[in-house]
Amino acid sequence: MEFDFISDQSFRDILERDFKELNKCVENNCTKSVLLLSGSIIEAILADYFISFPTNEMTKNRILSMKLFKLIEKANEVNLISQSTKELSTVIKNYRNLIHPGREIRKNQSFDEHTGDVAKSVLNIILKEVRENYLNNVGYKASDLISKLESDELSQAIFEKILSKVHKTEKHKLFNALVEYDFKTNTVGNLIEDTKKYLRILKPQVGREVIEILLRKMIKRIEIGENWEVLSYYKLLHEEIKYLNPDEIEFVLLYILNTFIENSNNPDKIESYTSHNMLSSFGTHLTSESVKKEFLRFICRLVECHDKHDKKDYVYYYAYDQLVNSVSPEKKEKIKPYVKENVSSYYIEKFYKGYDNGNYLLF
Repeated sequence: MEFDFISDQSFRDILERDFKELNKCVENNCTKSVLLLSGSIIEAILADYFISFPTNEMTKNRILSMKLFKLIEKANEVNLISQSTKELSTVIKNYRNLIHPGREIRKNQSFDEHTGDVAKSVLNIILKEVRENYLNNVGYKASDLISKLESDELSQAIFEKILSKVHKTEKHKLFNALVEYDFKTNTVGNLIEDTKKYLRILKPQVGREVIEILLRKMIKRIEIGENWEVLSYYKLLHEEIKYLNPDEIEFVLLYILNTFIENSNNPDKIESYTSHNMLSSFGTHLTSESVKKEFLRFICRLVECHDKHDKKDYVYYYAYDQLVNSVSPEKKEKIKPYVKENVSSYYIEKFYKGYDNGNYLLF
C-alpha cells in the first residue's frame, strides 16, 4: 500500500513503518497488536486528510483531539468512506481501548485471529477509499510535475499556471522533492537542469515549517553527512537560514565559510558559489565574532588568490563584490582598510586596480 497521499514526509515514514509492523503481526497471529495498530493507522490517516482538506468547523486542533469513532463518523458524513465501511469499522472502534488491560477485563472483550483479519481488511478498505478521494481532490500530483520537469523544461509563467491546479500538500511534496533532487542516486546526471528556478516560485506557496525541516536536515548533514550534500542544501536554502535560531545560523555559516576558504584557490568552485549567489547572504548574519572573523578571512583569501589565476581573476572580483555588497554601508567601509592591514601590499595593489576598474562587470 502506498502512503503517497499523506502530506507530511516524516508522518508518512511513520505510517509506512507501522504498516510494515502490522503485517508482521498478522503473520504471527499477534491479534491484539493488529487491532491496536489498525486503529492507530486509521486515526492518523483520517486526521491527516481532514487537516489537508478542512471543513469550516474543523480546525487543526479540533481534528487532532477527535476520537477514532468521531473521525470515522465524520469521514462517512463527508463521503470520504462508504456507509458499509463505516459499519465494518465497528470491529476496530470497539477494540481501540485494548491498550488498557483493566478495560479488557471489565468489558470482558474477547478476540481471535479472525477478528484481526477483519480489522486488517477494514484498514485496507479505508486506505483505498481515502487515497482515491485524495487523488480526486489534489489536481496534479508532485510526482506528475517532477516527471513533467524532467522531460520538458517549463517557463515561469507556465509553471505558475500549473501550480494553481495543485493542492498545498502536493506543493509541499514538490518543494521537498526538488530540494532533494540533487541527492538522487543511480541516475546518469540529473534531468532537471535548474531546480532553483522552480523552488523560487514555490517558496512563497509552502509553509515555513516545510523549509525549517529542510534546514535542519542541512544541519544534520553538517554533523554526519558529506560536504557536497551540505553545499547542495545551502545553494537552495541560503536565503532562508534566517528561520534558524542564532546558534544554528552561526553553526551553518562557520561551516560554509570554512568550506569556501578551503576552496578559495579553486576558481571553478568560487565561480559556482557566486553564480548561485551563495555569498550574498552572509552580510545580514554577521552577529557573532567568530562569523565576522571567518567572513573577513575569506575576503582576504580572495584578494590573495586572484593573482594566481590571471585568466579567471574576474571570478574573484565577482565573489568579493557579492560579499562586500551583502553588508551594511557602515560595515562595507571597514572591509578595505581591514584587507590592507592583513594582506600583502603586492596583492592589494593588483586586486583593487582590477576591482575598482570594473572591467569584470557585464555592463
